[in-house]
Amino acid sequence: MPGRTAAPPAPGHGYASSILFGVTALALIFRFCWVVLKYAVNLFFYDEWNAYASLFERQPLWRVFVAQHGPHRQGLGVVVVTKLLYFAHWNSRVQAFTIASAMVLAMILATYLKIRAFGPISAWDIAIPVMFLGLGQWEALLGATGASPEAFPLLLIVAYCFAWIEGRGVIGNVAVLVIHFLLIFTGFGIFIAGITLLLFGLEAYHGAKTHARWRTRTPLLSLAIATASLASFFYGYQFNPSVACYHFPYHDPAAYPVFLGLMFANFLAVKQGVILASILGMGIIVVVSSLLVVHIRALWKDSSADRASMLIVILLGFSLTFSAATAVGRVCLGPEGGRASRYLTLLIPAFLGIYFSILAIRNHRKRVVLAGIFILLLLPSCVHQNHKEIEAFSALKQNWKQCYLAHEDIRFCDAEANFQLYPCPECIQMKEKLEFLKRNRLNLYSDSK
Repeated sequence: MPGRTAAPPAPGHGYASSILFGVTALALIFRFCWVVLKYAVNLFFYDEWNAYASLFERQPLWRVFVAQHGPHRQGLGVVVVTKLLYFAHWNSRVQAFTIASAMVLAMILATYLKIRAFGPISAWDIAIPVMFLGLGQWEALLGATGASPEAFPLLLIVAYCFAWIEGRGVIGNVAVLVIHFLLIFTGFGIFIAGITLLLFGLEAYHGAKTHARWRTRTPLLSLAIATASLASFFYGYQFNPSVACYHFPYHDPAAYPVFLGLMFANFLAVKQGVILASILGMGIIVVVSSLLVVHIRALWKDSSADRASMLIVILLGFSLTFSAATAVGRVCLGPEGGRASRYLTLLIPAFLGIYFSILAIRNHRKRVVLAGIFILLLLPSCVHQNHKEIEAFSALKQNWKQCYLAHEDIRFCDAEANFQLYPCPECIQMKEKLEFLKRNRLNLYSDSK
């Protein structure tokens, strides 16, 4: 689809705006990296024992790529980190730095994406680093989620947006299909599948309307390949919700919108109360859903719809699908489950989509007012340090590590540190693996004297 800038560039572009954006981005990047440098602990924890099992079992990388853990497959993130761990004596801090690097790179690419679609940097673009580099998502950096579930899908989604708006003809479709394949096999990137099928379907529909064979055949072929990629995901797949309490449909249907609302409210650092926070979050979901419908209709009606509508559909559609699936899978954990830090990373596309929707407004005054309100809503998530949670979690891991180095007793250290490294150590032969790490001076033993 042709790419036109959705709205004329707003006044306020220039050196001052670029400096403001640059200072904001660099400050948040520095803070992001400083948190990893200070609080990441060299110790495999929880899901990491499963995600990096190939280090112990010596599996080929293609098996690591397609391996399933929980409801998703490991994909690109675990492959990349596994290779890096080989060169770093299995120092698991490498994972935290890789995740941080992926998020920073995603932010940089999102900024360039904005420039390509909407024009030069403006003062309002500080919203992009604020969205991408908030510490509310600290669990994705320092917890046990790994590189594949959230961080690498975020990076790939931004790359996917580039492939759609920059690519032309066969080369462009190939780029989209390659990234689509990587996404569906990389953590929760699987939720991009429906968006890919929708966009190729719309291209084929408009080609058929114009009776242009070349405009119909190429997207139909791409649609078939994208469908085959999705089908390959389910080869050997076993549904695993990862929570023992999972049940669908849930006995209380009203719990779903509350859970969803708390997810979106948490992105804005609204953490107090359940009722008001969930109402705020559900209001955001209504806005996101409405914008998604508007821009899908724009793509449906006009084959020459501007690139903004395509970007917005991708970004909003992905996050809505992800959040809905998360609510279905985790609603049994109760309302507080919706406030999990790790969910925030894959809500970033939704808020980036909202920002792009604001930039697409042609009325300058309305655009400026809404951009200002949007940034004010985002600022609490940027200002909120989350240092108490981060420090407490890091201290627990460090205490367990020091205890084990001194006593080498898993159960004793679980009790002593009041922290479980893994809920069932015997299930994964953790003692044997820890002994292997000791013999080869790897992971927690690599930096011990």
